Amino acid sequence: MAIDYRHGISILEIVVYSPTLFISVWMAFHHGFKKSSGWVFFILFCLARIVGAACYLATIQYPSNVNLYITWAVCTSLGLSPLLLACIGLLSRANDSIMRKTVKPLPPKVFQLVGLFALVGVILSIVGATKNSNISDGLVTTETKVGLIFYLIAWIGVSGLFFMILKRTQSIEDGEHRLLLAVGISLPLIFVRLIYSFIYTFGQETEFNMLSGNVTIQLVMSILEEILVVLVCLGIGLTLQVRPAAEYTQQSSVSSQEENSLELGSGHLQGQPRKKIRAQRPKRRGGPVMRLIMFIVDGVKDRRQ
Repeated sequence: MAIDYRHGISILEIVVYSPTLFISVWMAFHHGFKKSSGWVFFILFCLARIVGAACYLATIQYPSNVNLYITWAVCTSLGLSPLLLACIGLLSRANDSIMRKTVKPLPPKVFQLVGLFALVGVILSIVGATKNSNISDGLVTTETKVGLIFYLIAWIGVSGLFFMILKRTQSIEDGEHRLLLAVGISLPLIFVRLIYSFIYTFGQETEFNMLSGNVTIQLVMSILEEILVVLVCLGIGLTLQVRPAAEYTQQSSVSSQEENSLELGSGHLQGQPRKKIRAQRPKRRGGPVMRLIMFIVDGVKDRRQ
């Protein structure tokens, strides 16, 4: 079997995603190897694309091996989920920046909820791709259709998070605004990739079949979009500085205490008697005698105030 146009796309993917895989690994270790950072999902995406492309190139030698096509289809279906989760991770980092600067971020559970839709979508896509072994129909099943719907919901959720954080641009630390630029460029590209999958899965347009359809359409509406998302996000990521992780629980409690103090003090300005707020004493150490002495000292200080 000779190398054709579609095999050339697989070669392109291996050429592009092999170096970006190493960049993604470096980014994950450099900025923090955690899910909320988003870089780990680029590692998963690059691995899926390299494995899928290698399996499709293997069909040159084994054109009748159905398992190679199924593996390639599974790796292809994995593409949307890591990209969406990566965007969520980048927005989560911007949200951490808001936390460090103003202590008024979006609730972290909102990001987890949106990410849950992407995870369900990828699970259904994998189940659908492995359930049907008929290559001629493009491995389209009920599970793959429902999985695409979950992908669309996740994309809408990520877009909502993007605009909510965009309204808080002034609360983001200097240098972290580039995260919004990366996500803002990526979302339209991912949407085009979604449209490509929807047209064939629900419209049954043969030209959009990933196995036997128009290769140029696949290149323009699917392959190039994914490559651009990875290059843009990693390129902007290389310009970012390492930031400490935000502690939501502790800093939020401190913020609430400060707000309560301001509310009590504002009563003095409105003609109401100002309530005296006693500062919380640090926990004393030592024996009973030492604690008694410090208690008396604290009482004298309070009377002087």
